[in-house]
Amino acid sequence: MNMDFWLPLAASAGRILVILVLAFLAIKAVDRLIDRWKRQVEDLPPLNPKRQRTYTLSSLISSTARYIVWPLAVIMVLSEMNMDIGALLATAGIAGLAVGFGAQTLVRDVISGIFLLFDDTLHVGDSVRIGSEVGTVEEVNIRLIKVRKFDGELLMVPAGELRTFGNRSVTFSRVVVPVGLSYEQDIDSILPVMQRVADAWVAEQDPAILVDEEASVQAINEFADSTVTARIIMRVKPGEQFAAERELRLRLKREFDRLGIEIPFPRRTVYTRTEDELPPPTITDDAPADASDAEGSD
Repeated sequence: MNMDFWLPLAASAGRILVILVLAFLAIKAVDRLIDRWKRQVEDLPPLNPKRQRTYTLSSLISSTARYIVWPLAVIMVLSEMNMDIGALLATAGIAGLAVGFGAQTLVRDVISGIFLLFDDTLHVGDSVRIGSEVGTVEEVNIRLIKVRKFDGELLMVPAGELRTFGNRSVTFSRVVVPVGLSYEQDIDSILPVMQRVADAWVAEQDPAILVDEEASVQAINEFADSTVTARIIMRVKPGEQFAAERELRLRLKREFDRLGIEIPFPRRTVYTRTEDELPPPTITDDAPADASDAEGSD
């Protein structure tokens, strides 16, 4: 057996294995540091800025580490295989330029994702509206944003397609509870009831979730087919509006039932008339008055 042939080959294979193992361990080390960093803020509220920033940056660091470590490992492995790295890099540069023209969408997604992260307009945990879809951001990286809808569906949104979106987790959210009232009811006696229910709810809440110190009752906002609409509005911390609206509706229903205030239902007014009430037919001058006139005309 020719040892001069096998020994260099075994040494090269050993170095390649070491490179791959070190790359794998480097990725694992980054993931472990990220997990430790996330555990420091996991007890904070979901919309806490520090927690959101940590989770957002952790996704970015994890994906960036993989994009850097594995290409470097591949280059080092090719070098161990005695390939001309300079020529390969030059060829890769030319090929990359050609692929770049054909992969403009991918390049656009990456560039848009980088600017999105630097603009700091989107974080993990934000409640967002993208087009007609509403959900919670679960992951943000330099190419893709993952949004979880309420029914559990996970939306994959390329960063380059995120032209216009709404973020419901910035500064405050507004509680809006519309209430339909029938036309026959005394509106002036019902509005104080709505205000009393809203004030009682505000008095029981933690001041930390409230932006406005009191709720406001607005009327009349709309004349509909069967109702006139009033509403309760106030500002709360982002994410608190959904529970607030459900609780206010429940309290309003109970109070209306207790006081006998009717919540209207769709109604329609129908007018009927008999055949005797129909107007007589109209005879025009162009038509003959009777059959004799018609015969005489012949």
